Order: sequence, then C-alpha cells, then structure tokens
Amino acid sequence: MRGTWWRLAVLVGMLGLGASRGWAQTRLLTVSLTPYGWMSQEEFSIQHPSPEREGWLISGPPGGVAWGGVGEVAVDGQGRVYVGLPIWASGAAPKSAARGEGDKLRVLVLSAGGNGEPVRTVDFPTRSLDRLDLRLAADGTLLLVADDKLMRVGADGRPTAELALPNTQKKFEPWYLQSSTTGRTVRIRFNSKSSMLVDTQSLAVIKSCQELDDSNDYGEMTDDLELASQVETIQPDLTYGLEREAFCEKRERLGQFGNISFVPSVVDDDRFLAIGRETIALRKMSGETLWTSRAPAGRVLQMEQGEERLSRDGGRVAVRVLRPVVYHEPVNWDGPGARPNVFRQVQFRPPGSPRVRTMEVEDSIAVWDVASGRLVGLVPVQGPLENEDFKGHASFALSPDGRLLAVLRQDGVLLLWKM
Repeated sequence: MRGTWWRLAVLVGMLGLGASRGWAQTRLLTVSLTPYGWMSQEEFSIQHPSPEREGWLISGPPGGVAWGGVGEVAVDGQGRVYVGLPIWASGAAPKSAARGEGDKLRVLVLSAGGNGEPVRTVDFPTRSLDRLDLRLAADGTLLLVADDKLMRVGADGRPTAELALPNTQKKFEPWYLQSSTTGRTVRIRFNSKSSMLVDTQSLAVIKSCQELDDSNDYGEMTDDLELASQVETIQPDLTYGLEREAFCEKRERLGQFGNISFVPSVVDDDRFLAIGRETIALRKMSGETLWTSRAPAGRVLQMEQGEERLSRDGGRVAVRVLRPVVYHEPVNWDGPGARPNVFRQVQFRPPGSPRVRTMEVEDSIAVWDVASGRLVGLVPVQGPLENEDFKGHASFALSPDGRLLAVLRQDGVLLLWKM
C-alpha cells in the first residue's frame, strides 16, 4: 500500500509540474503483458544444472538474455507500438501454456487508438536469447534479429528480406546492434574485434571491419560519423576525451572539449547532446554551447552511452532520470531478513545496525525539445519497491516525431504516453 500511495503522489506531482511549465502529457495505453508470455526477472534467474559443466549451477537461459529480460519497444509514425519479448521455454525454463515450446522472440503489435489488445502476435524461434534486437528502419519497417538473422518484417509479420549474421561471439564478448540517427544504417558488433555496417533498406553490407579491440566503432552514430566518450588517461587521474570517427577509420580526438564529464548523443554531423549528471546541453562540434538545461529537481540523469533515445526527426530526446535512495546492507547476508531494503528517504542508522549506502535507481523518463532545450515531458517509471531486490531498468522509445513515448516497465506493464 505504501508503494502504491508513493507512486500515485509522484504521478500527481509530475502532472502538476507539467501544467506549471506549460506542457501536457496524456497516458494513452496501460497494458499488462503477463497474459502474452512476458517473463519476470525472477523467472529468468532460476538456477539449474549447467548443460556444459557437470556439478555446476547456472541462472536462466544458457548464454544469457537480451535487454536484461525486460524486453524492447519501438513506436512508428502511425501510432503502432512494437514490443519484443524474449521467451525462455526450453530446458529448465518455468513452464507456461502462454509461452508454448522452444525459445523465441515474441513480437506484439499494439495500436495507440486500440483497446490494449495486441492486433498481431508473431513468434520468431531462436537458438540464442542473448542475440536479439527490435527496432525500426528509416522507412518505418520493423527490423528484427533472431536466430542469427537480421530481418525486415512486413505488415503480415513475415520476413521480406534476411541477412545471415555470423555467430562468432565468445563468452563475455560484446554483441549489439545500433541504428544511425536517420535509421538508414545499422552497425552490428559480433565480438571484440568484428563489426559490420548494413543498409536497412536492402540489408546489403556496406562495410565489414576487423579491429584490435572493441574501443573503435563505438558510441552514437549518424550515417557518416560516430561520436563517443573514450578513456584518455588512467593515472594519475581518470580522464575522458571526445572522439569522432568514420566507420572502420582512424579516431580523431576533438581537443576543443578537453577532459569531458558527459556522454555524447549525436544529433547530426554538426551537433550533439552532452548528457551530464545534472545537466543536458546541445553543443556544436566546434565547441559552442547552444543551450543548457538542468535535470529535474532532486534527480540526476543517467550517464551511459546509448541509453538515451533521439526521435528520428531529431526534434526530441528522451533520457532516463535517476533518484537517490538509501540502501541498507545486511551485516549477515545469510541470516534472516538478508534481502537488501530500499527506503524512499534517508533514515538515521542506530549503532550496530546494517551498513547504509546511498544509491541511484530509476525514477522517470524526461523528454526535451532539441531545438530549444525545453523540458516537454516527465513520465514516472516504477522503481524498486521496499523490501525488494534491485531490478533492471525499463525499456523506452520515442515515435519518429517525438510525440509518443512508449515505456515497458520492469514489471511487464507497457505504457504509451502522448506529449
């Protein structure tokens, strides 16, 4: 009950803040995805004997799961919401009639003007729940990765084009796919050394690259350049520099920015968003700052490369907002009540009580207008509840014009907001 009242108070407060700042946001959809096979993090964490090492236990599906198990969302210009759910149904997975047999990427399609029921559900079998992806191409076509194939998927749910992807990833090596700001190209990293640039219209490979490590071809990208924060020095102090490069080319240090304390999100070939803990700014490659806006009061912005979402037209950006909480660490992790507790406000610690740490957890999604720096939306996201372990972050996406924001919360609830 306490958590319910707290979330209600936060929602009312954010709506009041919006009214005071001259912007409005309306919730169009609230849909629980549990009836459609959504899996909780507890289900993805079930321990079972390792199929590779006798006597060992592993958690969840062998090889891991994409998106931390939460899922992924995308919104097109017609108000259609696409949801990708990793479904673990093989081996030691918890059984459910709604999930069927075999591991798969389940894609749900919902309409902003609908009643919350999916208008289409399509399953894509896969051998790896870790190598999955869902996003939109520049023309609005759905792009999927499942079973080591990149696919363009038509309105009927059937692939219209496919590109086989090499499965060369080893344990603990990176694998990810990233779109350019226009959506015309995607960059796919297969492991620590191999990456590929692909045209999303034809699925033709524009260029493949072999590198010494995964520090190159990293960060946000347009069709022509990549922009990233890179470690410059470790001793005596840890410093970061801003670096630019074309795909598979030599990196260029942008010395006019010096030691940076932000992560960059490229808008176009001349401008980028500098996201710091307390501010977000629009800057030019020349070093000029066009505007600066502060994080919501009492909150900080997530500084993690690739975690923000820029609308396809470049007009709006959505950034995850974090809030500080107090974390009480048990003295005896094996004793009763050893699960960590999260409190909404600082509490004084009497002598002999568990250790206390301040941490930051997910609070909301903030949306800014890129041209003016004006905050145009602040959407609450359910964070960890009291007496629960910390959970993963929500997935979120903007429509091409930035007017719709879809949020898939960590409890399997999909929200669609208009702003």
